[in-house]
Amino acid sequence: MPHKQQNIENENIKAQSLQVVWPIVLAGATLGLFLSWSVLSGDTQGRVNLLYLLLVYLFIPIISLLISIISLFFGQGLNLACVVSRFPFLSYQNQTLLRKIQQLNLNKYWFLMQSQNAALAFTLLSLMTFFVLLLVTDINFVWRSTVLNASDIYPLLKVVAFPWSFWSEAQPSLALLEQTQDSRLVITNLQGQIYASWWQFILATQLFYSLLTRFILLLLTRWRIKKLINRDIEQQLHIKLSHQSKLKSEFDESTHFCQQIPEGIIVNNWAGIPEPVLALLPYLNIQPDNLILAGPRATAAEQLIAERWQDKQLVIVKAWEPPLAELEDYLQNGQGYLLPLEWDNTDLEQAKLVKSNPIHLSEWQRLINKQPQWQLFLPSELL
Repeated sequence: MPHKQQNIENENIKAQSLQVVWPIVLAGATLGLFLSWSVLSGDTQGRVNLLYLLLVYLFIPIISLLISIISLFFGQGLNLACVVSRFPFLSYQNQTLLRKIQQLNLNKYWFLMQSQNAALAFTLLSLMTFFVLLLVTDINFVWRSTVLNASDIYPLLKVVAFPWSFWSEAQPSLALLEQTQDSRLVITNLQGQIYASWWQFILATQLFYSLLTRFILLLLTRWRIKKLINRDIEQQLHIKLSHQSKLKSEFDESTHFCQQIPEGIIVNNWAGIPEPVLALLPYLNIQPDNLILAGPRATAAEQLIAERWQDKQLVIVKAWEPPLAELEDYLQNGQGYLLPLEWDNTDLEQAKLVKSNPIHLSEWQRLINKQPQWQLFLPSELL
């Protein structure tokens, strides 16, 4: 396969690994909307407990972030994305993507990245709810505690607000804490503006601990995944080069390839071969009524139809892509012929089929040797 085409395949792998899984993002957004609306709605008098807001906008983000990072290094990775992926509502395409991520051994970093997407959705919905309620309602920020007083809480809030010490309006003060402490038994006569003074501190807390930290971690995880994929590609290339002579020697030039197949046989475009390339195989006479789809690019309905097909079929794959376990499992339940294709131009309108690389053929021959009900089909012009 030409280097340009291989680079395109590698970039496709990166793009698929980095794409956003929207059900996971939706879970984070829904959680952010629910929690923010719950705590910001306050009581019947519009009083919102400052400590509840710190729980949702400070402690939950920090604790969940610490759990995700610690489990990343000492376990399998525990985060919202990992939990959501266990539910059955993920689409077939997302499940296929997840299997591919597992094959690349990127599970932990991929789940961590998806969790940051969900966390950003959580924060954006929280901020939206926060601004809407600030505009259309009268929110009175108070705090209540049976065992704590203002002097106990103030040092913690000063530490929390240190990252935005340049923003004086968003800094807590001991006097403000004392003035906004609420008691159900005491009626205060303070002006409402005093109780509204916490909004900038709450906003800054969300922007720093929920938005900025998650965005930075998202960038880091994306960078890490790209690096791991690049390293994996380099290792695969090194292994191929180091074993090239061995594979050539193992390849039996006298191996028998089937050069004729039944007329009108059903064609399974497993690898998603582009239509201009398929058109270079006129003897197959590929039409919608004799074409089925299975594999990573097929929908759940298309996969089900293919798995139910019991007669012989022709499975077309890209010769340079190594056989994966998913394809091997599929072949075990069917019968027919397998055609590895190679072409020499990334411009599909100018593509031409080329003779199959013996190294690639040896990989497919080993797969077929395990499946006696299958034969390797190669037209004479590709030998």
